[in-house]
Amino acid sequence: MKNKVWFITGASQGFGLGITKKLLEQGHKVAATTRNTKKLIDELGTNKNLLALKVDLSNQKEIDEAVAKTVAEFGSIDILLNNAGYGQLWTFEESTDKQIRECFEVNFFGTINVTRSVLPVMRKQKYGHIFTTSSIWGYVGVPYNSTYAAVKFATDGWTESISHELKPLGITVSCIKPGGFRTNFLSSGSLITGEETILDYKEGRDKWFNNLASFDKQQDGDPERYCDFVINITKTDKAPPLHIFTGRDSYEYAENKIKQIKEDMEILKTEATDLHVR
Repeated sequence: MKNKVWFITGASQGFGLGITKKLLEQGHKVAATTRNTKKLIDELGTNKNLLALKVDLSNQKEIDEAVAKTVAEFGSIDILLNNAGYGQLWTFEESTDKQIRECFEVNFFGTINVTRSVLPVMRKQKYGHIFTTSSIWGYVGVPYNSTYAAVKFATDGWTESISHELKPLGITVSCIKPGGFRTNFLSSGSLITGEETILDYKEGRDKWFNNLASFDKQQDGDPERYCDFVINITKTDKAPPLHIFTGRDSYEYAENKIKQIKEDMEILKTEATDLHVR
């Protein structure tokens, strides 16, 4: 796989920063988008292979300009890594319409806006690979996660659908579903919660969030190894698979859900499959 030129969103922190740093160390060219280019350059220094781009992912014009600058500077975009986003955890009923829409705007529409802009480049090249960063919570729903799950389930479904459209054009797609890694995901700057408004939820919600907080920076997953993993799977002639689960907890969640789906399907299988026209 050609993997010399990467376009990475959300590159100033977390997985995006880690992958950008490692790619530059290995001599790759990286167009890195962020809301704060100074922060990114402070972290990485100046580098002829780094194109730091200030981009608002809700602004298609800014995205298109960033893609055009990348092609002008580096000649191609071999791999797109849609990584930008933030977590939003709270009860559904207490989450406002504004909070839910804003989460979709950044996490989902930001991803599809960037991909829409990069696709003409990849179609002209007749090759390219697209990574979308989902979550194990985009495959398995858990309490107090409805908004984030909705966004990531949407990302998962959208990624799977476009993979079929793009494969005949030489463009391959993967959706990464990480479990818990020791990033800043659970930190206040990366995680949005809500305000208490309904007493009925308080006991269960407080218990869940207190337990979640105890995992901050204690998660099982090593972010350094995650970054190496993502880069390394692009170094073979074979394209990465469509569904990529990362972390032991991610696999455990997924395997338990697959088992549950099979069990649920069997319960009403006879009645549910006997619904054809006679």
